[in-house]
Amino acid sequence: MYVESAKFVHTVLAGLPRAVCPPSDVADIAAQCDNDDAIAFSTDDGMFVVQLRPFGDELELFVLAAVAFRFGAFERQEPAVLDIARDLGAKTVAFQARRRGWGRRLGPEWFRRGTDEFVRDV
Repeated sequence: MYVESAKFVHTVLAGLPRAVCPPSDVADIAAQCDNDDAIAFSTDDGMFVVQLRPFGDELELFVLAAVAFRFGAFERQEPAVLDIARDLGAKTVAFQARRRGWGRRLGPEWFRRGTDEFVRDV
């Protein structure tokens, strides 16, 4: 696993369909990496950008963006994301689904928060 630059993040996210990641989101997420407000990791499977943020009285690791380079990336990289969350002291991991179907794909440890976010305990 590698820590990636804001430029790498911008390049990867800019390659996604605009409906999935509009240019304003691409710029915002890359800027958060550039300002050390978020950190991007890459593997052979893909890239994910995370941010540690307060949620209530606890910390949450929020996945700002995740891009799979290969099928099955989520299943293979979920344990790494959970390890990062534990290392940073987060109690939960969450993400906003930008595509439909996540509710069917996630395991029973994940639950819906609102209309398009999913969260699980670490």
